[in-house]
Amino acid sequence: MKKALWLLLLPLFSCLDQPDCLRTADTALVVSFRKLEGGARDTVVLYQVIALGADSIFYSPGNIPDTLRGVNALLAVDPFSTETSFTFYFHENVKELQVGYNREMRFISDECGSELFLSSLQILNTTFDSVRVVNRQLTKTRTVNIEIFN
Repeated sequence: MKKALWLLLLPLFSCLDQPDCLRTADTALVVSFRKLEGGARDTVVLYQVIALGADSIFYSPGNIPDTLRGVNALLAVDPFSTETSFTFYFHENVKELQVGYNREMRFISDECGSELFLSSLQILNTTFDSVRVVNRQLTKTRTVNIEIFN
């Protein structure tokens, strides 16, 4: 009888070892603007940020500038490509940033399926004076990926 009880409970315990459907991947690129002198967070006035081949990513209606007071810009990369080009429209100038990354499909489980993981982030081209990659993976924790120094 005890063996029969264990055989009935075995499927229940085997479900406990199934992985959680925790998805860690994201398509959000987090950009932090910093002061060139000292590296402190900078206040930036942006009119618009556009990704090549997409609608506006970050904008204010009517071309009214928006001020990022020490907060990060959150931009979406193209998940169907291995690179995305951004154009930043400031008050008196325009800057460009082109990033590249690897795309990898990761299998989680039969129940959870797969997720697209973007890694190996790098700067392909930029017109900013100083740019640094600080985190090469785009994840849901949304930590800063790129620092731009003004």
